[in-house]
Amino acid sequence: MLPVLLLVAAGIGWGLWSGKLMPKQILPLALVIAGAVLALRGAWPLGLPAIGVGIFWFRGMTMRLARLRKIPGDEYELAAARWLLGVSANDDAEKIKARHKELVTQSDPERGDGEERKRKLNEARDLLLDDLKRKKG
Repeated sequence: MLPVLLLVAAGIGWGLWSGKLMPKQILPLALVIAGAVLALRGAWPLGLPAIGVGIFWFRGMTMRLARLRKIPGDEYELAAARWLLGVSANDDAEKIKARHKELVTQSDPERGDGEERKRKLNEARDLLLDDLKRKKG
């Protein structure tokens, strides 16, 4: 029984480390594990409901977390692109292009980050211009 619990703990640790599990999801998982231990030890009336509640709790929490991850993603990326280029949400396409050109010409290839910086600046410009097109059209 101990090797199985150690394996489960290692799996949860890997899930947290890799970002596949959120810390909020540990409590429902612990409830499922405790229910399984109780059921295996013969306490079926306590173990099975604990497993069921833990599964439904984990599933609901996972769905809420997935929904929360999708909503702010685009806004966060737009805000990061605006910050990188130094433009506001009210600036037009010409201002974005001018600021992009200014920052690209300031990039110093001698520092070694020239190509990476240009790539990030180009991605930010494209993202903001696409957002402007979406809002107009």
